[in-house]
Amino acid sequence: MQVHSVLESLQQGILICDQHSRIVFFNQVYGDFIGISLETAKGHRITEYRKSAIAPEVIESGVPVEGMVRREGAQEYFASVYPIWEENHIRGSISIVTSLVQFELRETKARMTLEERVRRFERQEIQNMLLLYGNDMEGKRKAARELGISLATLYNKMKE
Repeated sequence: MQVHSVLESLQQGILICDQHSRIVFFNQVYGDFIGISLETAKGHRITEYRKSAIAPEVIESGVPVEGMVRREGAQEYFASVYPIWEENHIRGSISIVTSLVQFELRETKARMTLEERVRRFERQEIQNMLLLYGNDMEGKRKAARELGISLATLYNKMKE
């Protein structure tokens, strides 16, 4: 597994800067968040795109900043910024950004009733099994057997 793939899989924006606050990497979520491609921004100081970026302060002080609520233009977001240490020297920073829209979406899901969460979990497990065994009749039989439910129950839960 490559680190790039892992960082692209996250729903949070990830930004990595070098010791001079120049952009080394950011994932697609972060690029969408700031409206710039990595190819355009790479090598530029983060403050060229985010005037109030605190990565330079974190790099200078070595003190991480966690869970702060930020506002830049019309965007509101949570940000945590950590120094990257290598051989007792700060080599850069990593920022993790979650927009309030993303946060509110997660909070909405968290407010689901237990019944709704169980239904959602069951559907997801059924879908995972069908991906593994196939969507044909034999695949559904295998999925139901693996999940410890009847074929009729599998069909009923797929409809919910």
